[in-house]
Amino acid sequence: MSANYNLFYFFKQFPDEEACREYFEKRRWGNTPVCPHCGNAQKVYRYKNRRTFKCAHCKRQFSVRTGTIYENSNIPLQKWFLTYYLIALSKKGISSIELAKIIGTTQKSAYYLLQKVRYMFEHRSSENQLRGTVEVDETYIGGRKRGKRGRGSENKTPVFGVVQRGGRLSIMPVENTKRKTLEPIIYKRIKSGSHIMSDEWWAYTKLDKNYKHSVVKHKSKEYVRGNVYTNTIEGAWSHLKRLIMGTYHRPSKKHLSKYCAEFQFNYNTRNDSLKAKFNKIIDKNQIRVSYRKITDI
Repeated sequence: MSANYNLFYFFKQFPDEEACREYFEKRRWGNTPVCPHCGNAQKVYRYKNRRTFKCAHCKRQFSVRTGTIYENSNIPLQKWFLTYYLIALSKKGISSIELAKIIGTTQKSAYYLLQKVRYMFEHRSSENQLRGTVEVDETYIGGRKRGKRGRGSENKTPVFGVVQRGGRLSIMPVENTKRKTLEPIIYKRIKSGSHIMSDEWWAYTKLDKNYKHSVVKHKSKEYVRGNVYTNTIEGAWSHLKRLIMGTYHRPSKKHLSKYCAEFQFNYNTRNDSLKAKFNKIIDKNQIRVSYRKITDI
């Protein structure tokens, strides 16, 4: 299905701001508006303009944007929705320059819009533990020096990842790849008793206490031993690096976690339909994202 074909149906479903608002109301509340201030759903009045509500309990006004990523944003919902659609459609990501041309904003506005979406991905991701057979590995992003673990790392940021075979991926930048840094993440992200696959990096040597642990010996040029390999996570690293080099170039260390969160979302929804992926983005929208949060001032 071509991009133009999909975009045609996007504008057919969301021809104007009113259609976007009605769709988001349905996704957020169903048929019963809920006051975001006090949680009351028993008695809520809708004003004649159709956009504004008033809660009979706390007497405060609100709209479907209140308490969401859209609050205090001057960007129309239609442009937000089109951005989600383009993210769901693209396997290689979308740059702020390209997005600005498509939705008709400045590059700066498009950049902050994308950063808000990435922040949302980062802070509204699943906390469910991975289980079964899980591969763990780390890589380095950024910098001009090439090398193995630690070599040239003064210019690079370590990124740690865990992936359930046939399932979800979880990645995040880390301060270093020492045992005291990686083990707490593993315990949090992977269910006890799972079968962990790793290489021989020393930070993984004590996982046998809580997990079944198999090691593939890369230093001995062993990459697959029956069911023991880390090819899944290494394949994810390859895609991540091509995405960053080809679309985002060199994101700063400060913002790398947001780009990792976007890649993680796209990886975990890779088998979803376009509509399902779009709705998953919409359903994450109940988070307020201030300018300060995406710039770390």
